Amino acid sequence: ELETQVDDPVACQELQEYAHVIISEANRLRDLVDRLLGPQRQAQKQVNNIHQILDKTHKLLSAEAGQDVKLVADYDPSLPELMLDANQLMQVFLNIGRNALQALQENAIEAPEIRMQTRAVRRFTIGNQCHRLVCRVSICDNGPGISPELKDEIFFPMITNRAQGTGLGLSIAQSLIAQHQGLIECDSKPGHTCFKIYIPMETTV
Repeated sequence: ELETQVDDPVACQELQEYAHVIISEANRLRDLVDRLLGPQRQAQKQVNNIHQILDKTHKLLSAEAGQDVKLVADYDPSLPELMLDANQLMQVFLNIGRNALQALQENAIEAPEIRMQTRAVRRFTIGNQCHRLVCRVSICDNGPGISPELKDEIFFPMITNRAQGTGLGLSIAQSLIAQHQGLIECDSKPGHTCFKIYIPMETTV
């Protein structure tokens, strides 16, 4: 059966695309680790389309999920390009997306789904600063939800409700978003967990 799949031009093309995604992800992670451990730890911001970063995240999560979990992209095409560190943002989206994926896979969820949505939000306050416009990225799932005792502590290091978890993913995500003067919020109840990432649009090109 494997030989038949490889001989199929469509299947072969899909395998090549997945291989390219895996190689790109390995290179991205190596670069991210080098920068996190090196003397220069600040975000390396360049002009980026946030939807392209989300699309790469979508491909990686789809490869990990297979046919088990439905991934939905719901983007606002009016969003402008932003000055972002693409590697850091992708790590944030992956950390949150993988948490959602694992929660869905580890529980018997009917029609499991992860939805990635972007919207522009007007007059939003981050810290003590009111921003005229912010970009909101929502990553939501219909899993079991986060337990009440963990909900207020999920961004602390070493906090996790999974046996195999390190408890570092959300702490790292929060740190990386802080370098973009942004904010992460979480709303969770049984059947719905949504992480909302806010990035000021003052960083628009």
